[in-house]
Amino acid sequence: MSTMTTTATTFVVRNQLGQYLTRKGEWVSGKDTAELYHQRHYDQALNQLIEMNAKDIDLRGRVCEVGLSEKLRPVLEELGPDPQQPELLPEANSGAPAAQQNNQTRGQPGTENQASSDDGKKADSGKEVAA
Repeated sequence: MSTMTTTATTFVVRNQLGQYLTRKGEWVSGKDTAELYHQRHYDQALNQLIEMNAKDIDLRGRVCEVGLSEKLRPVLEELGPDPQQPELLPEANSGAPAAQQNNQTRGQPGTENQASSDDGKKADSGKEVAA
């Protein structure tokens, strides 16, 4: 008989920021693996991801296979950003200034309409000159 050594694995759910889903449905960095949601089977973890996505349509999550410790807790190779420290989230660093710039231009009444109406006037005046 040959003895096979199989490494026990489990499946966890991660969001687009790299955070892990807890049993309570919260997103955390994964420092405390005891509270993480994990399933032995991929399809069960995928079902949980689909349920979470039904509640939050902006969620872009994935199911990841990780090892299990002797205490049957997930063994994570990398931690996600800590939601208790929002400055560590990618959106807080890079997304905020761009979003503010977009809101400033969008917030000005008629800026998009003025640009397209000016183009239309130039095109109309150009046609009148050519005719």
